Amino acid sequence: MKTLVTGGTGFVGNKLLSKLTDPGVVTRDASRSRSKLPNNVDQVFEWDAAKGLKDFGPSFDYQAVVNLMGESIADGRWTEEKKKRIRDSRIVGTRHLVDSILTADRLPEVLVSASAVGYYGDPGEDVVTERHAAGEGFLPDVCEQWEAEALRMTDHGVRVVLIRIGIVLGAGGGAMEKMLPLFRWGLGGKLGDGKQWMPWIHVDDLVNLIAWAVNNRNLSGPVNAVAPNPVRNVQFTRALARAVNRPAFLPAPKFGLKLALGEFADSLFFSQRVTPEKALTNGFDFQFADLDAALTEIVAR
Repeated sequence: MKTLVTGGTGFVGNKLLSKLTDPGVVTRDASRSRSKLPNNVDQVFEWDAAKGLKDFGPSFDYQAVVNLMGESIADGRWTEEKKKRIRDSRIVGTRHLVDSILTADRLPEVLVSASAVGYYGDPGEDVVTERHAAGEGFLPDVCEQWEAEALRMTDHGVRVVLIRIGIVLGAGGGAMEKMLPLFRWGLGGKLGDGKQWMPWIHVDDLVNLIAWAVNNRNLSGPVNAVAPNPVRNVQFTRALARAVNRPAFLPAPKFGLKLALGEFADSLFFSQRVTPEKALTNGFDFQFADLDAALTEIVAR
């Protein structure tokens, strides 16, 4: 399908574009973004997520839209202004995207819109599938409203898939960009007691899952984008230390992270035993189901 992508200059979006045929991109600054985009990108629409400002009209000729826009939650301390940017970039941005698409002469067949496992909050030891209820707090609230804006497309006959993304692991970006240097210097360690569950996914599997969701006409609603084997934080710490052949013995206390990161630190201690039930039931094949294999591939790059 001919696909329009928002967030195409990001870590995941850029890799997704490389797998598509003549994709279009929605971005804030078209001229600046061109240098960051793969050569196969066909059209670049300049558009402000905070204001909308784009009437697609007859220029819209896409069968699929993939919405990956959103302010990074991991960069910087969570001040009230930062939280507003996180919220607005997702909720208001998706609202304006949907409104703009609805101006088109022909609507797409499918909207695949990013969400996050933050939807579930902190369910502790529960095994979490897509049927699990939303949690409580800032991130669950943001995810619920973010998804609600995307789901408005269902009222117009468009299939909507909500990709609830876990911790994305890959070379050159995502969580590993911050963690790998620390572990290579022997400064890595578990978070607190390390017992909390970590839902992770290799970036290649995430990109393949998004492309699969675009083309799988039987798929709709929430889909957990996580590997089949979640691990506890202490297991993850040991696996990454093995992968870089360094010790990891410096646990990060919650109070210290709270001082440095503010409210964001709380989410690092969420225990989320999230499983990809819907993806597995519908036949998606994970290339990296095992954490050791995923980390070995990433470190080798």
